[in-house]
Amino acid sequence: MTKKNVMVFSGSTYPAMQIIDCLKNNLRFHVIAASSYPNHSEFVCEDSIIDLPYVYEDRFLSVFIKIIKEKQIDFIIPTDETIAMVLKEHESEIPAIVVCSPYETTCLCRHKKIAYKTLLKEFYCPEIYDNVDHVKKYPVFIKPDSSQGSKGAKIINSAEELQNIDNLDEMVICEYLPGEEFTVDCFTNKNRELIFCNPRIRSRLMNGITARGNNIPLTDEFLNIIKSINDRIHFRGYWYVQLKRDSNNNLKLLEICTRFAGTFAISKGLGVNLPLLSLCDFSGLPTELTKNDYTVVCDKTYIDRYKLCLEFNHVYIDYDDTVTYKDGRAVNPYVIAFLYQCRYKKIKLSLITRHFETFKEKLQDSFKKLSISESLFDEIIELKWNESKVNYINDKNSIFIDNSFAERKLIHDKCNIPVFDVSNMDCLFDWRQ
Repeated sequence: MTKKNVMVFSGSTYPAMQIIDCLKNNLRFHVIAASSYPNHSEFVCEDSIIDLPYVYEDRFLSVFIKIIKEKQIDFIIPTDETIAMVLKEHESEIPAIVVCSPYETTCLCRHKKIAYKTLLKEFYCPEIYDNVDHVKKYPVFIKPDSSQGSKGAKIINSAEELQNIDNLDEMVICEYLPGEEFTVDCFTNKNRELIFCNPRIRSRLMNGITARGNNIPLTDEFLNIIKSINDRIHFRGYWYVQLKRDSNNNLKLLEICTRFAGTFAISKGLGVNLPLLSLCDFSGLPTELTKNDYTVVCDKTYIDRYKLCLEFNHVYIDYDDTVTYKDGRAVNPYVIAFLYQCRYKKIKLSLITRHFETFKEKLQDSFKKLSISESLFDEIIELKWNESKVNYINDKNSIFIDNSFAERKLIHDKCNIPVFDVSNMDCLFDWRQ
């Protein structure tokens, strides 16, 4: 299978690191990180570009299009609101698919005044003030109309303080929301159907990014707001919303974004790969998903760590393109590390494979070539083409690992156990050891 080239731009952002991690071992897509200066993407991505012009430079578009053609880029995933808006504006000139919502939506998300105006009559829209004279109650909250995140945002406690703000006409003046803040990761497919919605909270911040956070139950309170926003605004692929409780404990809108959020990968801990899902949607492939049901706590230093609220004593795992990768020429080091960790924890390991049926090679010969010990596994199950893995999974306190979505979906639906792709290994690994 010839892989499609996917550019992650800008590859220098923290969400870019997570997107790269979600895609870098995928069988369908090859990741290329692109940015305008040396950055961490060089250390995590085999193929990176670090000398692109900035999007505000006059020569950006011509240079960018040239690189897209040279690198034979099929898809571009923007990781910044301004980049998304520029690429969508010039999408007809760019010989690649920009994996993002339509241009009008990127403008709305980049400019908060447009977003609030669009949703002004909705019950979750905070009170917005046109000028100082309209403010009847302090404190209020101001933020730049065209910024992203918390840049330039602050609490204003009096009319005098508000009047002294420079460039006030470029700011949004809104009701102060003193309550708890939430982020909701969402996914809307090409038919404008909302197929994923995952609210989460943050308990610790680091450089403006959630350093510790976890998902919370999707209640009707959250779902009704997200469905309303999805009905009013044309999204496609990943997007997210930030909500905050007002003085009456009602959820109100803070921000809507089409870029990937800094901690979207909490969803990966639930078995949902949102960058891959986006690429599938824009490729015309089915956008089905399986979402495991537990709490994921994500804590950051400078790389992601995961803790799944999940206990298991048995692992069923595929062999080709799961234990192995690089077309069977190498052992996947993340998978093999996890398997050895399982051995230490006395977790039973069952290898379940159609290796001989696929390659007409004895499994033991493949083990020998790759220096894999047969004794690593407690059980080895070799299947014929017409045999289903479902028939061999009989332990309810187990998990299943396979690179094939079709196999994972079948096991998830029939056996009712958690399932994981190879991209989930960092979620399963116990980082304390």
